Amino acid sequence: MLFDEINFLSENTKNKSNLKVIKSSVTSGKLSHAYLFAGNDMDCLSDIALLFAASVNCEKKGCGKCRVCSNTVKGIYENLLIVEPEGSILTMDKVLQIQKFVSTSAYTEGKKICIIREADLMNREAANRILKVLEEPPDDSSIFMLLTEDLSGIIPTISSRCIIFEWDFTVNENLKLNFNYKNLEDMLDAGIKNIVKSRDSYSPALDLSIQICDFFKQQLPDKSAEIKNRIMELKNIGATTSEVKKFEESLNLKSRRKFSKYYNIGINMIFDIITAWLEDILSVNLGAGDAVLNYPQKYSYISENFANADNEKILKLIDTVDKNRNYLKYSTSRELALDNIFLQMQALTNR
Repeated sequence: MLFDEINFLSENTKNKSNLKVIKSSVTSGKLSHAYLFAGNDMDCLSDIALLFAASVNCEKKGCGKCRVCSNTVKGIYENLLIVEPEGSILTMDKVLQIQKFVSTSAYTEGKKICIIREADLMNREAANRILKVLEEPPDDSSIFMLLTEDLSGIIPTISSRCIIFEWDFTVNENLKLNFNYKNLEDMLDAGIKNIVKSRDSYSPALDLSIQICDFFKQQLPDKSAEIKNRIMELKNIGATTSEVKKFEESLNLKSRRKFSKYYNIGINMIFDIITAWLEDILSVNLGAGDAVLNYPQKYSYISENFANADNEKILKLIDTVDKNRNYLKYSTSRELALDNIFLQMQALTNR
């Protein structure tokens, strides 16, 4: 069965209990109209949702071999709709697409299943409309699956109407391994020192932001060839034009979401380094020795160049970095956020 093939779940009581409940629901047919899956990897959450959807509509409860299972796990089954943000927000037009899907008759026998990826990114208007749909489902043949990596981002009135499953995955979410952290740290250190050196020019601060953004864009893998190969495989097994188009759209959206996620993790690494610098500047100004610094080797440099920094401004800038970190997944202006931080950092230097 499909659920028996999952190999990305941690071996713990929570996951085992989740699978037991879901298998029992599929077998008995006692299904809720709304589920909320939460975990630290959107792709894994999507895989579980698709396996669940396939098992619900498969005559053999998830054989993994029939057309229903095969097409559902690819995301192209007629009675399946997958929606996700194209940018940083899941907007009202996506919810209207959901409402149209669930208000029409099922194309084939079985349940109509709607999977909403990144459900925590719904804007207020979209969230309120989804809430109404969950409160008054159009019929008993529709099932909604909301997926999120941030359970706290789902408004309580929505989560209270869903059966919630929290998952632990074995995938390594620490994507720092994809980057040479030492090279990144050296690049940022050199950039900050260049900002200090050119106190009367804003250009080095703005140039550093561009350099950082370009660095991560170059590091992220190009998935275009892989997408073309997967589409070709689908065509070769006889998929219809509409199925191929739907599959291609799904792959492209998934690629853009993953790009944004990797990019944000990289920018978070930058925020970590900047925060470490600011903490050291504050520590030195308060009279600490080099032993307590994040970067002990920078003690003399900080003493020479940031001795007159206003401690209140340092604390304010640390807070600014933290706020940008929290807003990162909603923001499309990472470069502007870095510009603002570096210009404020430049203002801390001795004049």
